[in-house]
Amino acid sequence: MTLRELALLAAVGFALLLFLIAFLGDRSTRPRWLASPLVYTLSISVYCTSWTFYGAVGSATRDGLEYLTIYLGPTLVFVGFWTLLRKILRIVRRDSITSIADFISSRYGKSDSVAALVTVLALLAAAPYIALQIKAIATSLQVLGAAGDDLTGAAAAPDFGVAFLITVGLALFTILFGTRRVDVSERHFGVVAAIAVEALVKLVALVAVGLLAVYGVAEGPGEVFARMAASTDHSGETFGMRWVGLMLLSGAAIVCLPRQFQVAFVENENEGHLFTAAWLFPLYLFILSLFILPIAIMGQAILPPGSNPDMFVLTMPIAAGRTDIAILAFLGGFSSATSMVIVSCIALSTMISNHIVMPLALRSRALGVAGGGDVQQFLLVSRRIAICFILSCGFLYLQTGATGAGLASIGLIAFAGAAQVLPALLGALYWEGANRRGALAGLVAGGIVWTYTLFLPNILTGVAGWEALEAAGPGGLGWLRPGALFGMQADDPLMHALFWSLAFNILAFVLGSLTRLPTPIERLQAALFVQVFSDRGGQGALRGRAASADQLF
Repeated sequence: MTLRELALLAAVGFALLLFLIAFLGDRSTRPRWLASPLVYTLSISVYCTSWTFYGAVGSATRDGLEYLTIYLGPTLVFVGFWTLLRKILRIVRRDSITSIADFISSRYGKSDSVAALVTVLALLAAAPYIALQIKAIATSLQVLGAAGDDLTGAAAAPDFGVAFLITVGLALFTILFGTRRVDVSERHFGVVAAIAVEALVKLVALVAVGLLAVYGVAEGPGEVFARMAASTDHSGETFGMRWVGLMLLSGAAIVCLPRQFQVAFVENENEGHLFTAAWLFPLYLFILSLFILPIAIMGQAILPPGSNPDMFVLTMPIAAGRTDIAILAFLGGFSSATSMVIVSCIALSTMISNHIVMPLALRSRALGVAGGGDVQQFLLVSRRIAICFILSCGFLYLQTGATGAGLASIGLIAFAGAAQVLPALLGALYWEGANRRGALAGLVAGGIVWTYTLFLPNILTGVAGWEALEAAGPGGLGWLRPGALFGMQADDPLMHALFWSLAFNILAFVLGSLTRLPTPIERLQAALFVQVFSDRGGQGALRGRAASADQLF
């Protein structure tokens, strides 16, 4: 049996184990330990995708200590902005919020248009991130398949057929995993339990590879530090504006990404669990990051020149003759990718069905929805179709803009897109004067600038018309070039896009809110959100009269 066949067999067995755990977690008599703060904290580690499992080593190899920013941002949020997290959680639990789109729209007058816009923006931002997971799994399988002949792992573009089969498999896996039933609270206890197990697997796998690097490949920490000191690749790091920008992006992502909002707030069963997560999740990130640099250093030492650093976690154990650790590393990467895809698709499909599909269904009997049972079936079908659509977007992105990019750079594009929700989110919590007009204006302005300066340049690279536009600007207006807005030539496209998108976002949000007084429902919701810890804020948001499924149509 080849190494790839062995890895596939291990992945199938692991998937069956996850299904069993999810089944036990969804039972009414589920074990009490599944409702523990440990499981809750481990589920939050869905933040650590194949980017942090594979791509952090690649980032460390290319950019030195910069990879730490992806861990420092969430750590600062959980340690320094714990009150912010508690405020969001209190509102979510009080008002039975089901997604980040639901949260923001509820604050701004329960606006359908705000919810739909957040959903569309989240879908655009998710495409690069899902492409990253598909690329990571496909590349790791190709590396295992070529392990006997080639340890460089240098293939830039995953095989089309392999990537397509992985996309189909992820779609089926996610549908079976996350859309077995419709729950009014949108909680998925079984999924959370399975994600917690995957979190342990990827932690154990990365630590195992790290220990191999330090004590199996090197002769202890002394050799690692000696090689690190002698390396010229890690001598030029500075704590500059890019570090600040990356920590801002990663800190925003831990709250604004739909999957993070889902596990941290929607799936929460006990507000007290957040106390544990405030120190345990940063500890998890610390342990996960501990061996990144040793793996990068020793991978460069024993692997052939030109090897793909994104695959060092997998290729270094193979080069060291430890196929057992290589299989464990593959399972860690598989866990990282599948957990992200499952939770992201669950969160996004809920947002699509609740804020795009159902409003259309309520306005049109042509969709053929009638009766309570039919409504549940309609929701299930619409969410399954949405999952296929979401994964198709990721696959298409992989075939256009993500073929030659490193895993970290793909993930940062998604982070920048998710960050466009941050001004509206913070305004919802701390500014009673913020209103629907401002939220819409900010989301539109920030979303357009992010798309124009970062998203489209990444997927349209090599297209003649787009390259001409990048060189001369639209209509020959050089000051509107995507990489040099208003004449500000950027050496760093990510920071350029982040600056201008958030600048336009915040400006439009503030001006839009100041040019119109809040409506009565916006004033009420503002008080309930901003003053959530006071008696006034704890009374519960404005609720409509209960209606049966039949009365909706």
